[in-house]
Amino acid sequence: MRVATKPILLSVGVLMATVVVLAIVSMLSSVFVAQTSDGLASAVNQSGSLRMQSYRIGMALADTSVTPSEQAARVERLVSGFEARLASPRLSRAIPTHGSNAVRQAYEKIAGLWRRDMRPSIDEHLAALRAGEGSGFTEPPPAEYLTNVDAFVAEVDALVGLLEEVAEGRIDNLRFIQGVSLLLTVLVVGVTMTVVTRGVVGPLGELLECADRARRGDFSWRAGFTGSSELGRVGVAMNLMAEDLSRMYAGLEQRVSEKTRDLERTNHSLELLYRVSKTLNGMPVSPPQLKQVLSDIQQGLDTGPVTLCLHNDPLSSRGRLTVTTRSDGEQRGACSTPGCMACREAETRHEFSLPIASGGKRSVVSWSVDDQGERFGVLIVDLRDGEDLATWQRRLLGTLAGHIGKTLALNLRQHEGRRLALHEERGILARELHDSLAQSLSYLKIQAARLAMALEGDDTASARRIQGELRQGISSAYRQLRELLTTFRLKMDGRGLEGALAATIDELEQRSVTVIELDNRLPAALLSPNEEIHVLQIVREALSNVVRHAQAAHARVRLTIGPAGVEVDIADDGSGFESGAGRVNHYGLAIMRERALTLGGTLAIEGTPGAGTRVQLRFQHRSSMESPSEPLAAAGRV
Repeated sequence: MRVATKPILLSVGVLMATVVVLAIVSMLSSVFVAQTSDGLASAVNQSGSLRMQSYRIGMALADTSVTPSEQAARVERLVSGFEARLASPRLSRAIPTHGSNAVRQAYEKIAGLWRRDMRPSIDEHLAALRAGEGSGFTEPPPAEYLTNVDAFVAEVDALVGLLEEVAEGRIDNLRFIQGVSLLLTVLVVGVTMTVVTRGVVGPLGELLECADRARRGDFSWRAGFTGSSELGRVGVAMNLMAEDLSRMYAGLEQRVSEKTRDLERTNHSLELLYRVSKTLNGMPVSPPQLKQVLSDIQQGLDTGPVTLCLHNDPLSSRGRLTVTTRSDGEQRGACSTPGCMACREAETRHEFSLPIASGGKRSVVSWSVDDQGERFGVLIVDLRDGEDLATWQRRLLGTLAGHIGKTLALNLRQHEGRRLALHEERGILARELHDSLAQSLSYLKIQAARLAMALEGDDTASARRIQGELRQGISSAYRQLRELLTTFRLKMDGRGLEGALAATIDELEQRSVTVIELDNRLPAALLSPNEEIHVLQIVREALSNVVRHAQAAHARVRLTIGPAGVEVDIADDGSGFESGAGRVNHYGLAIMRERALTLGGTLAIEGTPGAGTRVQLRFQHRSSMESPSEPLAAAGRV
């Protein structure tokens, strides 16, 4: 494991700063050499021209082909040019100021020789030329100048050589500085690459490898580059993160396993609830069904025998009876049977022990089987030796006990509803017979007594009239009997009110030429079965009157929901009648009004001769008047 103690950023920063410093030194040295060498080439040229000027002066002094005055003027001009070049700033700026400098000494030596040796001989020659001007005599050239000119020029050459050496030395120094800077720069760059490779590239590769393994779920890999540097701290953090992820991953696997077990247990519970619900929904509930339910509970929860004790048996009408059903197939008829004391204990305790025949005890747990305060019995589960029920098993058993209680309560309510429906139908049958056949038979009995009196008095005319009335009464009674038979045979099938009305209209249209239109706008399942029967009977009776008496070509039945509740209108375009006329089927109208009163509504009949008849039924449907707690009780009323 490599440990980095210095910050990588600091190390790289120092190396980069070194490269920058070397570059700056190289550039400054170049600028310095260029600055110090400025004018040095001009000084070399200027000093070189002194040699030429010295020889030109010597040639002018030795030139006898010109007049003395011309020679003197030419020499003076060349001497002035030499002195101007010697004192020129182009040369003087390149001469160091230090007296010990060789260049300075060479320059001062040339200037001293010029003032001390060369210029005096020239001045003497010029004076001689001016003195002998006009005499025709030619002054010979000064021997001293010509003798010393080579030595003087040699000194000038020495100055030029020194200046060239100075220039070359500065160039060599610049070359040396540039070479050293380049070498140091290459060295520093190499060190930088090494530091970056070892301190950045390598650690980053390890960190990427660690991250890639973590992505694949392998948390065993550890970064080998740690320390106080930036990437070292990242490596330490990555190792700690890998350890934490390893622990978290192990914990997550355990939690996933637990959640998987919980999900499997939940699915198992739902499957058990589905099987129990499917079995209990096969109404009516019977002991074999309950036995199957208890067997499913025992197998689904892997418990001991499961017992269901029903104190007030909702499965029959035999009154108060205790029935004990066990999942192992044993069924007992009373709690006093040996070994069946659990139901009595469960009345007051939820978990207890009971003695068994071998002298030991068995542990049981019980749940009350009830619904809306009505108790039907208890559900008892035997515990195996040394075992107990888990929390989810107890909750599920409590739910199952409640479900059994609701099923038994529904079974009891349906039984009670059928009983009430039977009583209601019997009452309706008695009322219909009393209001129809009983009245007709009573009328026939009176007429028979009158006929007997007429026969005893030999009143043949009265006897014949009474006989006609008897015949008419018998016909009316027979028609009423057929109407009652049709009414009692009328039933509602799975199609509901819509289908029953359509079937009635089809039947009446086949028996007549009247076209009947049905417009039913009532929502499905709005009316109770009892209300549907009464509405169907009223519509049937009204349409029967239209077919028999109205001679109508068209009739319409309309069922809607209005402000007053359910509205049923039967209208036709037949012959009509005068309201209150006693000749119009008074018996059928009376039955229709009684049915409207049974529905808690009103029946209005409007007729106009030649303009048809209209029957209007208005009532509030029972679902809008009952509270939510009464639907089962209402379902039993007809």
